[in-house]
Amino acid sequence: MTPATDRKEASPAINPEATEEMAKYGITRVPIDYFHYKAYRYTSLDDAIAQAKREHPADRSDRRERSGSS
Repeated sequence: MTPATDRKEASPAINPEATEEMAKYGITRVPIDYFHYKAYRYTSLDDAIAQAKREHPADRSDRRERSGSS
């Protein structure tokens, strides 16, 4: 997915009536970043990385360090 197509998903247009109601009630709009990993979409990069790491175990040397083996 390209950054341009990702941006379309994050910021669809709002009609003028909705914009007026937002102003009336003090509603604000903020952009959000999505991080895609396989079929999943995350709003937290840390969550996306954690899932990727669960599915892609580290190389052998890293596993030995975690298990306490030498």
